[in-house]
Amino acid sequence: MATPKKKPVLKRPPKPGKQRYRRSDDEMISDLKARIKELEERKATKKVKASPASRQAGSAYRALTKGIDLCDGAGDAELKRTLSEAQRLLAEHFEGQGVKLPKARKPRARKKSAS
Repeated sequence: MATPKKKPVLKRPPKPGKQRYRRSDDEMISDLKARIKELEERKATKKVKASPASRQAGSAYRALTKGIDLCDGAGDAELKRTLSEAQRLLAEHFEGQGVKLPKARKPRARKKSAS
């Protein structure tokens, strides 16, 4: 199992006559509270991802991403816009559940006028 990435430590000058800066108790407590919060978020994410329905929704999200990428070559802006809308709805659901998703690549084509 991989070890978690350590957050960068702020560079603080050591006290005069000392080699390094020692964190205070309050600093260590706040760092540990942030770590606990991070672990609780990971636990909630794992719980959501364990659901069979959520796994299928995640694969649908990835399939929508691939479909959007394929629409670029075909030049079908309307289909791409529709797929992006469906992907946005799934992304909103996952973000509400606390699951982090990669940033969606949305089309930049203009909408057709309704005339």
